[in-house]
Amino acid sequence: MRVRYQKLKGMEVLADKEGRLLGAVRRMLIDSRKRVLLGLAFRGHLMSGERWAKVGAIRRIGEDVLYLDEARSVREDEPEGRDLKDILGLPVSSLDGRRLGGLDDVVVDTDTWTLVSLVLDSGGVVDLGPESVLGEDVVLLRKGAAAEVAAPPLEQPTGFLARVFNSRPPPAEAPAPKKKRRKKPAQPPPEDAGGGAS
Repeated sequence: MRVRYQKLKGMEVLADKEGRLLGAVRRMLIDSRKRVLLGLAFRGHLMSGERWAKVGAIRRIGEDVLYLDEARSVREDEPEGRDLKDILGLPVSSLDGRRLGGLDDVVVDTDTWTLVSLVLDSGGVVDLGPESVLGEDVVLLRKGAAAEVAAPPLEQPTGFLARVFNSRPPPAEAPAPKKKRRKKPAQPPPEDAGGGAS
């Protein structure tokens, strides 16, 4: 399954075996050289500190909830890796000198936990290649990457109607064109037929 970082961010984290709510996802930790996700950092209640879990502890990802194997897979030490939010907003360029835009989001393959695509601030999507560099100041892609930018995929509806009926809401009907009303020509005021008072 492929999922965007912005979709994962804010998801509730549950321990499957214990049925415990552990918090909500706040950050993704990556290895920027290998372009893989290392773990997810999350925070529970207001007074609790940030904790994290390696991706190997993630059992599955639902619509709104991320499930860990068990609560003891949670770590409280300093998380490994680079915070993904450090690269969001960086300019994205290709090695042939073309500017593609700014980095708005990333797409993660949850089977391999690799970063597979970049979502640009224009909404376009471009795949990462083996020679891609997630640098400190810029994201560099292969030559010709500008020609490979795809239009953004249509998002599946996730609202109340989609959840209840598992379908798309009916399309909005276009308003009927307004008919122009012709103004009636102004008529002169009626004249007094009975001869006026003298």
